[in-house]
Amino acid sequence: MHSATRSRLKEAALPLFAALATAVVFWTCLRCGFITFDDPFFLERATRGLGASAWRELLTRQCLGKYAPLSSLTLAADFALWGVNPFGYHLTNLILHAANAALFYALALELFAAGAANERDRASAVVAALAFSLHPLRVQSVAWTSERHGVTCGFFFLLTLLLWLRSFRPGETRAARWRTASLGAFFLALLSKPAAIPLPAVLFLLDVWPLRRWTAEPRRRSRERLLALALEKAPFLALSAVFSVVAVYAQARAEAIVSMAAAPLAQRAPVVLIGLVFYLGKTLWPAALGIYELNWHVLREATLVGAAATAALLAAAAARRRLRAPLLCALAYQTIMLAPVLGFITLGHETGADRYSYLSGLAWAALAGAGFRALARARPVPAVALAAVALMALSIRSRAQIEIWKDSRTFWRHDLRVNPFSVGARIGLADYYARDGASYGRAILYLEEQTLLFPEDAKSRKVLDELTKQHHVTKRDHARFHEQFGREFAARAEFAEAAWHFERALRYDPASRKLRGELADARRNARRAPAPQ
Repeated sequence: MHSATRSRLKEAALPLFAALATAVVFWTCLRCGFITFDDPFFLERATRGLGASAWRELLTRQCLGKYAPLSSLTLAADFALWGVNPFGYHLTNLILHAANAALFYALALELFAAGAANERDRASAVVAALAFSLHPLRVQSVAWTSERHGVTCGFFFLLTLLLWLRSFRPGETRAARWRTASLGAFFLALLSKPAAIPLPAVLFLLDVWPLRRWTAEPRRRSRERLLALALEKAPFLALSAVFSVVAVYAQARAEAIVSMAAAPLAQRAPVVLIGLVFYLGKTLWPAALGIYELNWHVLREATLVGAAATAALLAAAAARRRLRAPLLCALAYQTIMLAPVLGFITLGHETGADRYSYLSGLAWAALAGAGFRALARARPVPAVALAAVALMALSIRSRAQIEIWKDSRTFWRHDLRVNPFSVGARIGLADYYARDGASYGRAILYLEEQTLLFPEDAKSRKVLDELTKQHHVTKRDHARFHEQFGREFAARAEFAEAAWHFERALRYDPASRKLRGELADARRNARRAPAPQ
C-alpha cells in the first residue's frame, strides 16, 4: 500500500514539476503591461462586465475577426477581479500555460506508454512537455493579453486529445464516457478559438499512429474500416463544420478574407509553401521573433532551416521503416493544424506569426521527447545532459523574449528592428509618442515613414496631417526632427538609417551645410560597415 501511494505521488509530481518549471521561466510576464496592439479592444469588451447584455454580446458577436466567447468570458472575469491591472490578466495567461504543460505531459505519456509507463517513459514525457512550454515561440501566446484565446484553446485542445486517447487504453471499460467527455472538451476548445477546428483530422491521424487502427487491408475491408472510423468521429466533424462556417463569417465581417481576384493562387502558393517549413525552422532556430513575419528578409533563415530539416525528416522516414509513421505523422499534424492560417482562405499582411505554432508545434515537442526516450535507452547520461542544456537554452531565450512585451514602446521598437517593413510598428510607435505631448516630433516622423512605405494607408496620412496642424509643425521643424533621428541612428552605428533621415532633413532644409556633412559621414560609414549576415 505504501509503495502504491508513493508511486501515485510520483506520478502526480511530474506534471506538477512541468507546470512549476514553466511558471518559473515565464513568471516575468507578470511585470508586463498592456500594449497598444489589440489589447485595448479586448480590454474595452471586458469592461462591459458579466450582465445579461454582456453575455448576449459575447455569444452572438465576433471581435477582431474571431468568434471566441469563452476566451472573452475569461477576460471579463479578469476585469471583475482585477479591474484594469494588467497583472491579473497575465497571471491567468500564465496559469493556463502552466496547466497546458501539465496536460501535455499526460498526453505525451499516453502516446509513449498508453497506461503502462516506466521511469524512462515519464522522463521522456517531462522532456516533451518542457520542450513545448519553455520554447520562445510560446512567449507571444503567454505574454500578450490579447492572445488569451491561444492558451485557453490550448487547454481544451490538449484535454480533448488526452481524453480521446484514454478511451483506447487496453482493457478500458468506460471508453464511451471518455469519448463523450472528449467531445465536450472539443466544444469548449472551439468556443475558445477557431484554431481547434482541424482537430477531427488529427483524430484520424491518431488512428494511423500511434493507435494503428487503420492499417493496410484489402480494399473492401479498408473502406468499411474507414467508414466505421468516420462514423465514430461524426459528432466532432459536425461541430468542426459548424464552427468553420462561423469562423469564415467572422473573418468576412472583419474584412480579413482576400478574394482570389486580389490574391490569385500564384500569389498564395509561395506563402503556403513557406509556411509549411517556416514554423519547423523557427522551432529549431528561434531568433528574431516579432509579432508577424512579413517578407523574405525576415523569413529567410527560418525557411531555409525548416526546409533542410523537413528534407532530413523525409529522408529518415524513407530510410528507416520504424521511424516512418511517427515522422510522417508529425509532418502531417503540423500541416493540418496550420492549414487555416497558411493562406488558403485568408491572406492578410502577415506570412506567419509565432502564436500560430502554439498548437501546431506540439508534434515537434513530442518528437523531442521520443528522441530523448530513444537516446536514454542506450546512453542515459548523455541524454539527460543534452536535454538539460537544450531546455536551459530555451528558458534563457524565452526569458529574454518576454522583456520585449513589457510595454508598447519596447514592443513596437523590437518589432520594427526585426522587421523593418512591419505594417503596424510605426503606427504603434507614433501612437505611443503622440500620447506624450513632448514627443510629438517622433510620432510625426514615424507616421511620415509609414505613409512613404505604405502610400495606400490613408488613415495614417490623415493622422499625420492632423498632428502636423495641431502642433503647427513647419518645414524647419521637420528638418530638426529628422536630424535628431539621424544622429540617434548614427550613435547606434545604424548608418544606413541615419543617412535616410539626413536625406529627409535636407529636403526640408536644402541649404544646411551641417546636414550635408552629416549625410556624407553617414554614407561613408554605411559603405564601410560589414554587410548584414
